[in-house]
Amino acid sequence: MRRLFRGTLIIPLLLAAVHAYAGSGGSIYSFLGIGDLHMSPSVRSAGMGYTGYATPAPYAINTMSPATWSRIDRARIEGGLHYEGFSSSNGSTSRFLARADVSAALLALPLSQAQGIVVVAGFTPFSKVDYNTYTNGTFIGSADTLAYAINHTGRGGISKAILGSSWAPTKSLAFGANLNYLFGTVERTSSIIPRSSTFPGSDQTEESTMSGTTFTISTVVDSLGEVSPLLAPFSFGIAFTTGTNLTTTHRYTYLFTDLRDTTQETEEAFGIPTTFGFGLAYRASDRVVLAADMVTQAWSGSLFRGKTPSGLRNSTMIGIGMERTPARESGQPLLDRIAYRFGAMYHQTYIAPNGDPINAWAVTAGLGIPVSADTRLNLAIEYGSRGTTDKNMIRDNIIRFSASLTISELWFQRYEEE
Repeated sequence: MRRLFRGTLIIPLLLAAVHAYAGSGGSIYSFLGIGDLHMSPSVRSAGMGYTGYATPAPYAINTMSPATWSRIDRARIEGGLHYEGFSSSNGSTSRFLARADVSAALLALPLSQAQGIVVVAGFTPFSKVDYNTYTNGTFIGSADTLAYAINHTGRGGISKAILGSSWAPTKSLAFGANLNYLFGTVERTSSIIPRSSTFPGSDQTEESTMSGTTFTISTVVDSLGEVSPLLAPFSFGIAFTTGTNLTTTHRYTYLFTDLRDTTQETEEAFGIPTTFGFGLAYRASDRVVLAADMVTQAWSGSLFRGKTPSGLRNSTMIGIGMERTPARESGQPLLDRIAYRFGAMYHQTYIAPNGDPINAWAVTAGLGIPVSADTRLNLAIEYGSRGTTDKNMIRDNIIRFSASLTISELWFQRYEEE
């Protein structure tokens, strides 16, 4: 039976197996690697085409570039939600699956506004595994033949805990560094469903627990005016996150009728590549900012069990966006106190099943709505597509919606005594 399971976990069959139904879940592409990667630094960034390396702001916590925290002037607590809906098709049949998750829980504490020292701690998603699909097959034995279907399901993912700080030696230059602890569990189950009631069904479940540590360093030059007065409206940001080998512990459980067999835990390493991101921004006016970012990861060099897993390749994401910031003057109407954001992105993803690259694109929009005092509700919506129906593969049409609420308070402030 174990041999039967191993023979049926074939990527082409999984990618071609789409059935028409709706429910809770995600894309079949999360079957590969460590799942769908979370690439958005914040809800503000999601509305601006996933840009943000060169656009520090006092009301957003950018989890990809700690140098951008130097503008935060109040203690901020941020919590977020994220919804994804996938309409997946292989050209002949389709399905719709959706999922909703907590996207972030962050705390920012400005210890020194004059020096831009801000400490940030919290949690954010790193990757998500969530799929539910079927394949069909036939097992020919010495005594009889078994026709069956297999229900492949996966759930779980990796979270990222961050702790770091920013520092701004000058008004236009800031540095940042943070520690990232990656941890999580992924459970993948394959359930054999015999076509004939004569044969019993069986399950195989692989539970993988992963953990590892990376470091991020970044810098933001908020104005290039010192290089040339003509470059004063331009800003530049760069961030580098080290790679790591995730310590991965596997355990298999086999269930056949009333027989249950659990293997001993085995420990292996899965390579996470370095991440390099940079961005350029242009202040077109006092209230309009244009931005462009690029992020790359060299997944083709990742090792698992001593070799590069099949179906992985180097990834690159390019985003462009704009933001119209709120009016600063008091007494302005509500519509003028809202931040408006638009953008687009193109993503050469890190997966390439059978050498066929999977790419994605999306258009985005967002709002930054004042709730009370300095509390803000950030909203972002995205529509895009990933993959292709060529070679009987899968194309995902994706709708994403994210929201975050940032509550602010004045802490660590000195007041003059009367």
